[in-house]
Amino acid sequence: MTTMYEHVGGEEALRRLAEHFHHLVLEDPLLGDLFRAGSPYHADHLTAFLAEMLGGPARYTDELGGFIALLRAHAGMRITPEQSDRFVTLLLRAADEVGLPDDDRFRKAFTASVEKAAGFTTKASQDDDHPMLQPPYPVLGRWQW
Repeated sequence: MTTMYEHVGGEEALRRLAEHFHHLVLEDPLLGDLFRAGSPYHADHLTAFLAEMLGGPARYTDELGGFIALLRAHAGMRITPEQSDRFVTLLLRAADEVGLPDDDRFRKAFTASVEKAAGFTTKASQDDDHPMLQPPYPVLGRWQW
């Protein structure tokens, strides 16, 4: 069975998505300040995260610290539900604008997984030492069809 990573066109397609999304959030009045204060490597990290979650190489885990690094990067940011929703909206918009597949099967799975990931990071962002940041760490797992 083809992975979602293969279905979208691999690393190159996900890099286009991450770079376009990063541009959108920097210009967004609700998210811009959060992203301008964040890592200058956000597009690269998002590319690695999405590649791994969609069934591609595990560079996010092997090189960038994995899921716990994702949670720690968001600790203390106090992301609001509105910001989380906007994140999802803009990522899905970016997926459309860079030409990721729009077939129903992929988009339903992708949307549900992006919403779940945004929910995890929003919860972890609510204080500097959220319980999710303590062992045993939650596992997001790879996204499935």
